[in-house]
Amino acid sequence: MIRISVRSVLLASAVAILTATTAFANSQWTTATTTFPGSIRAGSREVPVKPGDKTSIAIKNLQTGTTVTILKGDEVLTPEPLTADEKGNLTIPLTVPADAAPGLHPLTVITQNPASVSQVMLKLSQVVPPQNAEAFSLQTKPVGERAYQSAVSADGTLFVTSARGPKDGSRLLRLNAGTLAVEAEAELPKDRKGEQIGVFGVGVDNVHDHVWTTNTLAETVTVYDAKTLSVVKVFSEGSVAHPRDVIIDESHNRAYVSAALTGFVEVYDTNTLEHVGQLEFLVERGKTLFNSTDLALDSTGGKLYGVSRDTPWVGWIDLKTGKSTTVKVPEARGATDIARDPETGRLYVASQETNNVVVLDASGKVLADTYIGAGGVSVVWDAVTSQVFAATRAGGTVAVLDRDGKLVANIPVDDTPNHLAVATDGAVYLVSMYGTAGDKLQTGSVTKITFKK
Repeated sequence: MIRISVRSVLLASAVAILTATTAFANSQWTTATTTFPGSIRAGSREVPVKPGDKTSIAIKNLQTGTTVTILKGDEVLTPEPLTADEKGNLTIPLTVPADAAPGLHPLTVITQNPASVSQVMLKLSQVVPPQNAEAFSLQTKPVGERAYQSAVSADGTLFVTSARGPKDGSRLLRLNAGTLAVEAEAELPKDRKGEQIGVFGVGVDNVHDHVWTTNTLAETVTVYDAKTLSVVKVFSEGSVAHPRDVIIDESHNRAYVSAALTGFVEVYDTNTLEHVGQLEFLVERGKTLFNSTDLALDSTGGKLYGVSRDTPWVGWIDLKTGKSTTVKVPEARGATDIARDPETGRLYVASQETNNVVVLDASGKVLADTYIGAGGVSVVWDAVTSQVFAATRAGGTVAVLDRDGKLVANIPVDDTPNHLAVATDGAVYLVSMYGTAGDKLQTGSVTKITFKK
């Protein structure tokens, strides 16, 4: 890799300015955009990028002819500015030094035509080897295309969602939780454009025999009959911004839906099937937002817990008063999921950027910070075994932690885990989006994980 210092670049620029005869109007003094004029990703979310690996920086949706320069600190990684192709795309190969430290590495991205300066993080990960995997039994079945989430009912029925996109199909399946055999598939309703309303998040209401799903792209929520999978109600399209997760409070006839990346939670009455209110995670200090993703519920204590993906916040809302409390947890970056131990009140936060599970006490104090592998994407508390199960998206594993956050097992699974659900009998269900990274068919799977007694 050729290294050019910023000082050399600036010196050359100074000489050019002193000797230039072109008019000021033809210089690079153009107004900068306030945001990066495209999309950018460094490394991969599907496979771990380690020190010494070859990876790339992928840039899309630029204007044709936009030039890009990448810096790491004062090191210029692109000796000459690179130009986006006719589609506005650009792939920049990158060889990571073998002596690079695992963790997050900020890269500076400079564009011209239009001008902008922004930052992207390159995450370098460590591989956590298998550990005590033989203590668990795994049963896997293919299911859906780009499988997304699952939820298990009290009577041992598993519901799995899958979604590839607005025009590529979606599925809501009912499976036997013991055999993983598909028993039924829902006929999904149509949106106002006549296309299937894709299903993403899923929750089970055992009291009313309903299945609630979030329809992220249509920005709505749909309720199905758990026995027949017939549609009971479709809420108005656009009624909830980017709905992600749904959690049911059966004791109080409430369904809570996270409006992802907004901080808002929409509240529904599960008895009348009406929208009855809105809650919000409010950051108490600073001006950063609470970009909510997953939710956890303490029905007895009347609290709803959430995590913020793009800012390091964990919070809870008092369901009686609506008041929110937030605590800053710098150890959790890119947090996507949260689980709670009802006996101790401890919280377990899984994060994709920091590759960890952070254990907090009931007040939000950090008790443990456990590295689990590349891309911690989902976490559940198993009350039967008093253990925490956490899936890693790029690592392709399910880590098992004890109550104190100590890693007691690490189970290799499919390449792209996405979501965990736990049954009342202690079985844990893993949904993987597709079997191998880059699988064009995007055939997902569900794996039942049980502890060998």
